[in-house]
Amino acid sequence: MKRWCVIGLLWVAALMASCTPSAQVPEPVEGPSEELSAIDRLMWKQPDSALAHLQAFCNSTETDSLDEFNGHYCQLLISELLYKNYYGQSNREELFQAVAYFDSIMQVPELVEGSSFERNVFLAARAHYINGVGYYEKDSVVNACAEYLMALEMMEGHWVEKELEDEKEQFMAYTYTRLTDLFSDLYLHEQALYFGKLALKYYRRNAANNHIAWALNEIGSHYDMMGNYDSADFYYRKSLSVLPDTFNLAYRDIKTHLAYMSYKKDGFDTLTMSSLYDLLSKGESEKEYLSRCLAIAEIYYLEHQFDSAWIYFEKVFERTKSDDSKKLAAKRLLEICKITNNESVVSKYATCLAQFATGLERQGAKNSALIELYRQYGQNKAERTHAKRNKEINVFVNWLVGVLAVFIVLIIVFTNAVRRRNKELLRQKQMAEKRLESESYSNKVKQKAFSGRLKKSNEELRLQKEEVEKLRKALEKSRAQTQWNHLDDLMNESICKEIVALLSGKNIKRDAKSDAYPELHLGITQLSRLDVAIEKNFAGFGKILTDSFPKITHDEMMQCQLYLLNLEDVQIAALLSCDYSTVKKRSLKLKKAFRTEKDLRLFIRELVL
Repeated sequence: MKRWCVIGLLWVAALMASCTPSAQVPEPVEGPSEELSAIDRLMWKQPDSALAHLQAFCNSTETDSLDEFNGHYCQLLISELLYKNYYGQSNREELFQAVAYFDSIMQVPELVEGSSFERNVFLAARAHYINGVGYYEKDSVVNACAEYLMALEMMEGHWVEKELEDEKEQFMAYTYTRLTDLFSDLYLHEQALYFGKLALKYYRRNAANNHIAWALNEIGSHYDMMGNYDSADFYYRKSLSVLPDTFNLAYRDIKTHLAYMSYKKDGFDTLTMSSLYDLLSKGESEKEYLSRCLAIAEIYYLEHQFDSAWIYFEKVFERTKSDDSKKLAAKRLLEICKITNNESVVSKYATCLAQFATGLERQGAKNSALIELYRQYGQNKAERTHAKRNKEINVFVNWLVGVLAVFIVLIIVFTNAVRRRNKELLRQKQMAEKRLESESYSNKVKQKAFSGRLKKSNEELRLQKEEVEKLRKALEKSRAQTQWNHLDDLMNESICKEIVALLSGKNIKRDAKSDAYPELHLGITQLSRLDVAIEKNFAGFGKILTDSFPKITHDEMMQCQLYLLNLEDVQIAALLSCDYSTVKKRSLKLKKAFRTEKDLRLFIRELVL
């Protein structure tokens, strides 16, 4: 693909000049050339190969003899193949001319019916669609939407759904998908749901499972945002059922949606948080990690656990590249500052929100224009449907008269056909009985031979099981050694070294008050770094604890994290700014929950081995 990025810049300019028809008196339309038609057919299955063929065609002498139709057809293919191979739309002026041309030839009297007219309608619809892609790349969303809807009106005005197949069916799915994405980005739920369900209908015919899963998830997310949780849950779970496996981003996103929705429906639950922490540990990218942080932070915020919420919202605010995520994080952090009377960083988040607020008025006007386009599209579609229904009624009446005229003839023909069919079935039945008898004898012979091979196979299977058991024991031994190495790696993390250094040489008394050692208190940033370090070396540590003690609190979780560093209760009390007695009570509670009499330092470290 990198090779094409370089080549593309060199040959696109040549394509523009060689394929653009010169200004002249319109000539009769002869139809597409065989070379361009072949490239067109290839484009729907192998767009990269089609791009190479189009480049070779445009660099040949054949382009000198292109008529007006094929010149514009070539420009349309250039735009489509640039898009399908992830290049920007660089022939915009030529494409504008192609759009106008294909619109105009649909009005030519001799082409208003037949295959030529259908071809021209499809090309005009494709021209409007790819023109919308160009507008969208330039952030002209309203113009892009208008072009997509124009393409739909052309297609829906000339074909009914059952008549669409192959490229036309793919094209409709693409167009509905683009409109779903467009309205989804602007949180226009009604419109996004309408086009998302239409895209799903086409994907269910012959599309890959990942496309079907995308459409189901998209529909579910809009029902979720609208508070229609039953419908959202239905589409989320249908999406999970069609995914080919669970080791992908789409699966983890849907599981996150379901966990957060479960909280909104049923309230705080440690199992929900455990699920979210598990998904957080499985993130494969910065973007995915931060999206999980945002969900966890929002639950902590709604539960008024502001210290925990702050940790995750701050990560999102500082590191995300998504405007929506950054805006939400800034809003929540500002609210937490006001609640906790933390005025030191209020201006930082207020300034960020002010920057986003400047575009609200412009966004409102854009949404109004899009809603009006959608309304007009719906009205036009309703009018077309009404006119088509009246036409169908007239056709049906005429058809019914014809049917009645030939009904008696059909009955006679059908009766004769049934009689011949019964004779044929009887003959086939007799042949099948003879074949069944022959196969039964053959199966008995094969069964005797198979019985001997089965005994031999069972012995081989026993030996294989013994070998697998040996390998399993070796693997368990290797895993235990690896976890001990992880403990060493954890102690070498910078935050762990800082904590150990803080305690070095400190003689902490058990009866000391919580504020007796302020220099030892761990701040939010340090606790967050410790959390990240533990998650890095022991992915899913939190889930291990919650599996054993589902009702474990946030403070008890932090105490267990410090036990991993082999710290005593009196040291943990100083680090967490609380009395020794408080830590001791938690320690006794944890021992009871974990059903152990061992020292918790030893127990927690053994738990991760």
